[in-house]
Amino acid sequence: IEEVNDLSWKNWSTGTWQEDCEVWLKRRMKSRHFFIRLNNQLKYSLFNQTNAKDIIEGKNGYYFEERYIRSYLGFDFQGEASIAENVAILKDVADSLKASGIPLLMVFASGKGTFMPENFPSPYYTMSKQTNNYETYRKYITLTSIPYLDLNQYLLEMKDTASYALYTKGNTHWSAYALYHVVDTMAKKIEALLDKDIPDFSIGPVEVEQQARGNDAGIFDSFNLLWSDLEDNYAYCDWTIEAEGKFKPRVWAVGDSFYGTLFEEKIPQQLFEDASRFLYYFQEVWTHDGQRYRTRDIQNLKAWIEDLDLVLVFITDANIGACCWGMTGTFHDLFH
Repeated sequence: IEEVNDLSWKNWSTGTWQEDCEVWLKRRMKSRHFFIRLNNQLKYSLFNQTNAKDIIEGKNGYYFEERYIRSYLGFDFQGEASIAENVAILKDVADSLKASGIPLLMVFASGKGTFMPENFPSPYYTMSKQTNNYETYRKYITLTSIPYLDLNQYLLEMKDTASYALYTKGNTHWSAYALYHVVDTMAKKIEALLDKDIPDFSIGPVEVEQQARGNDAGIFDSFNLLWSDLEDNYAYCDWTIEAEGKFKPRVWAVGDSFYGTLFEEKIPQQLFEDASRFLYYFQEVWTHDGQRYRTRDIQNLKAWIEDLDLVLVFITDANIGACCWGMTGTFHDLFH
């Protein structure tokens, strides 16, 4: 377009003026990114609107990805028979791995919807919760011999006594403070499961800040605003991993973005052996030295698996309905 129409309430409220401005700016101005953020800021500050997909504001200033709320309420429930069948296949896989000396550890990562339903916005706040995938998978996993760690329940038990927030207002994932406790608990579980003295994880004194680090305001950062009015407290501390003289297991972690929070902090890179891998949604392989490639490009997959010390399945409640992104079937075919 050559010119932008005059600003009026009609073309502002329908978005026509903003769209015309964006097209014009892209063509005419090098500083268009500033004006995009200005447009986002105006919509947010004046009308409480955001450009972030599927993000909603709940009570007390907490933001949610909508799918975590819907998953908690049971909207995506896969059905008890389907889940029972999937767990039976997963048990076959775990038994085959165990026969080769490789334990499989199922980790139920936390979910913001499960953690704080009291902060759901309307109309979700008034909806009755139905049976959901997480509860049903947990029920059937506990009926098997598959080792598991329920971080959902772990954080819920800490909720009323934790000194600092386990979930921040502006992020989907657990807080940095919760992450420290999650890592410590997971490391102890792995150490007991392998019966090995693995590297020690420890944390220093806590410092409380008003400015978020890393992903603690991940949802809010996605709004791409010029400034933030998000008020929250963030607890941080330095952490160390003492690996000298310790056993570093070779681990394949099949997981989602919740395991990604550990990876971004470079915790698995120090806790596990260098040949360990993060299989992101079982679609992409992340190495400790920064390489990434497709899982289907792995040559001689069975030989790789048989050289492991541990297979870790790390999955949040909003994703567990898709457990485990093709891994279960692939491993089952390899060992049967």
